Amino acid sequence: MPISLNFVTFSNIELLIMRKGVIVIDSQAVPGKWFLGKAPDVRTPSYPPIVFVQGRNSSASSWNEETIYHGLNDMERIACLAGYQSVFVELYDSEGKGSRSQWDNGKLLSTILKEISTYFGQKLNIIAHSKGGIDVQAALIHYDAYPYAGRVLSLSAPHKGSHLADLSYSWYASWLAELLGQKDDGTFSLQTGEMTHFRSLTDQNKNINKNTYFTAAGASRGPAFSSLSLGGAYLSSYGENDGLVNVWSTVLPYGKHLFTDQSLDHDSIRIGSRFFSKAEPFLKSTEPSSILTKGPIPEESLETEANHIIRGGPLPAGQFVKLSFSIEKEAEVTLFTMSADKETKVTLRSPSGTIIPAQQPIALPEKSYFGGAWLHPFELDHAEPGTWELSLQSPKNDAFLFIGNIHLPSPVQIILPALTIMNSKKKLLFRSQSSKKAIYSCQWRMIDRSGTLIHEFTTKAQGAAQHPLPSITKEGTYNITVDIEGTTEQGTPFTRTTVRSIYLTP
Repeated sequence: MPISLNFVTFSNIELLIMRKGVIVIDSQAVPGKWFLGKAPDVRTPSYPPIVFVQGRNSSASSWNEETIYHGLNDMERIACLAGYQSVFVELYDSEGKGSRSQWDNGKLLSTILKEISTYFGQKLNIIAHSKGGIDVQAALIHYDAYPYAGRVLSLSAPHKGSHLADLSYSWYASWLAELLGQKDDGTFSLQTGEMTHFRSLTDQNKNINKNTYFTAAGASRGPAFSSLSLGGAYLSSYGENDGLVNVWSTVLPYGKHLFTDQSLDHDSIRIGSRFFSKAEPFLKSTEPSSILTKGPIPEESLETEANHIIRGGPLPAGQFVKLSFSIEKEAEVTLFTMSADKETKVTLRSPSGTIIPAQQPIALPEKSYFGGAWLHPFELDHAEPGTWELSLQSPKNDAFLFIGNIHLPSPVQIILPALTIMNSKKKLLFRSQSSKKAIYSCQWRMIDRSGTLIHEFTTKAQGAAQHPLPSITKEGTYNITVDIEGTTEQGTPFTRTTVRSIYLTP
């Protein structure tokens, strides 16, 4: 039955109801609406209400219903038992029509926060998951909603972007991402280059110190063969991660990092019983906090280890698509392919001629990166050194993305700054480096937001080298894919791919 509340005049307010003992949102997910959770039996008057803001492609129900991999999220119940009034909001992603940028969601959230604060007659605290943390900063800092909030806790928020967003907009992955409907404003905004630009606009803003920010991260990569385990394997080249976001991306230089939990992945970190007890001591007040950051803040290096082999593109119906790549000696690898069609056949041919079919396809959840795709994993006891061949065929028009994660120090590092100032008098330079004896070539492809190829060129090098980029005059985020082919010091051929986004600014 509906929860008893005093009459209110706000048109956007909704209530939560109980179904089979579980608190659920009993309303269509309409952007702009907000919901009151169950009122605690004993509420401490000094405890501020907590507003929960969900992440990319999610709705308010993500705090009350089933998670992707870990069962029911008990957040509303846990907050209620602790004596807090919970409030849930619907942003534009709730419509189910793709994710929106932090600018769109932040503007809407600013009006919602004002209304909620007016209703309670006090400031609010905010807990935000994933991209919700960035939407909150846009609302508070850029749309002047800071008077309505006190403290903000972001859970695994990609404040500096995610390399998985870079991958989604890359030369090889964009075919599959487009087919799956994964290319939208929200995903685009999470590219590392785009988020570096957002940080340059945000972190020096005069409103940055009007609220207190806490951050938290997980460092588990989720269940085996899940979208998180695949994402975690890809992101491992860039450091510790939770299957979707690297730990270094979750921190803020002016924030207070509460914890990095090795047992939590990007899905489980939002479950109330998994994190709330660690955060609750900091949520009892909206007053500015002087708690010091615990431990050093991890940072990303500009020197990107090229520890992937990436290929992808369209699969015309009935046609075979074949491609080759090289694996060096003593390399441990994990190889998998994703396609939009379950019936796509995928096989590998080893250097000695052995044919290895992919295992049974596994469906990836809709609300994950490359959600709706079919995973075709390979089981390899040993990665034979030499040249491998990948073969694909689909009964219908399809697209694919092949990723090989190489668990071996890369022969080549690529240095790509995420934010670069354009200068008509000076060419933009990217750098690569390797041992003096390693010989390699780099094929560079640079695409704009629409996926249009802006520049393509090849460079050859031995050891360290600089690679000049032709002039670009239009400001914005560009995605760069670098295919590396070479020979190690021992004379073994190798293949690598690096993907990175950069923001060019005047």
